[in-house]
Amino acid sequence: MIVVLTKGDALRLPALNKIMREEGLTMREAKPRVEKFAAEMLSKLRARIESQLSGCKYPPKAYLSTASEL
Repeated sequence: MIVVLTKGDALRLPALNKIMREEGLTMREAKPRVEKFAAEMLSKLRARIESQLSGCKYPPKAYLSTASEL
């Protein structure tokens, strides 16, 4: 089994909102940090998914993210 993680780019808006909310930044101030923060969010989500699926009878042999540009 291969798992394909799609819509990673959809994390950009939640990342922007979280940076603005947690650090009290304006949108203009937060925008340069969005890509890195969204990539970190994707990495955490991927780790959680891999952890959950590793317990399956037939765990995935590979994971592919379509958001490699994050």
